[in-house]
Amino acid sequence: MATAGLLAVSPIVATTAAFPGTRVAPADFMMSTRRVLILVLCLAAALPAAAQAPAPPPPPPLWDAQVGASFVGTNGNSDTSSVGADFGAHRRGRVWKIDSEATAVRSSSLEVKTAERYLGLLRAARKLTPIVGVTSGIKLERDRFSGLDFRSILDAGLSWALVRGTGWTLDGLTGVGWNHESRTVGPTIDHAVGVLQLLSRLPFGAAGDTTQRFTFYPDFSETSAYRSEGEITAQAALNARLALKLGYLVRFANNPVPGFKKTDNTTTASVVMRWKASTAAPAP
Repeated sequence: MATAGLLAVSPIVATTAAFPGTRVAPADFMMSTRRVLILVLCLAAALPAAAQAPAPPPPPPLWDAQVGASFVGTNGNSDTSSVGADFGAHRRGRVWKIDSEATAVRSSSLEVKTAERYLGLLRAARKLTPIVGVTSGIKLERDRFSGLDFRSILDAGLSWALVRGTGWTLDGLTGVGWNHESRTVGPTIDHAVGVLQLLSRLPFGAAGDTTQRFTFYPDFSETSAYRSEGEITAQAALNARLALKLGYLVRFANNPVPGFKKTDNTTTASVVMRWKASTAAPAP
């Protein structure tokens, strides 16, 4: 019965896009914040196991993958639709680890597109010691409502296993990269950038987990053009295959594309289908 109740919750995709000459009222921001709090409280209510002391986590599988989807549509007095999709896959070898992610968000009102964003990420990491490793990745992005026809960031650097506890892990990344941006307004830019990231994971008992990520991109070619991203997600298992996932993403660009705002916020809720290998990843 609990599973049926959770599946009845309508998935939500809400995004604040950067339109030229528009402003986001404080009331809209507070509404978005309240929505996130309500979603998190609903998730917590569905997880009685969260009150239990966390057990030592099992070894990670050799590989795992998941696909999530969400949709909200209205018709009649209003005509709106919001669609979201995400994909994630991880492959863990004795030395190398490969992560890949992809997300898509699209919203429309009265058949007029109001938000559209696509993102893809591929990263490989190789351990040198139990704490330090080398890593390289590429991130691809398209968001015309933020003034970006196409953005790519290719980076390489060091990964850091900062905390490894039974209930909490914290990883860091320091690297340098090359940022290419093809903009809807103004010239294309190619800048040398840095990549500084912290990624935290905290489990909810044995039924789910929450992750927190902060990424900072200093710009070595134009110091005032730095960017940052903050993201929090929570995911709870409904059964062996299905899970409910909530997410909130904040993106900030100190020097945005001319005519666009500095900050974008995206709130998502989706049902996720998961697969994983039956064998554990090899010990390092």
